[in-house]
Amino acid sequence: MFEKLDKLREEVRRCEKRRDEANERLKAAQAKLKDAEASQILSDVGALKLSPEEVAKLLQLAASGQLSVPTAENKTENTTTETTSSIYGDDDSDDNKEESADEDY
Repeated sequence: MFEKLDKLREEVRRCEKRRDEANERLKAAQAKLKDAEASQILSDVGALKLSPEEVAKLLQLAASGQLSVPTAENKTENTTTETTSSIYGDDDSDDNKEESADEDY
């Protein structure tokens, strides 16, 4: 008499189990992504060979909006050159700007 209800309840249990397993896979994937992002950040910072003080200064400039950060739509090679030049106090950063102004994109 209640066979249909029993079948529906069993279907609900199976769906809940699949949902729980999917949530576990999602959490694991999110954790892997977070670790990969952290690793990439450390790799990028390490490649710049900046001191901790220079990294802090760079991050402060970026947070205050004084540093233009390239986006996927607006990537330029000059941003990195200008940023590292200003950190190290190189006087030839103006030369880089002049050269880039002459280039055709």
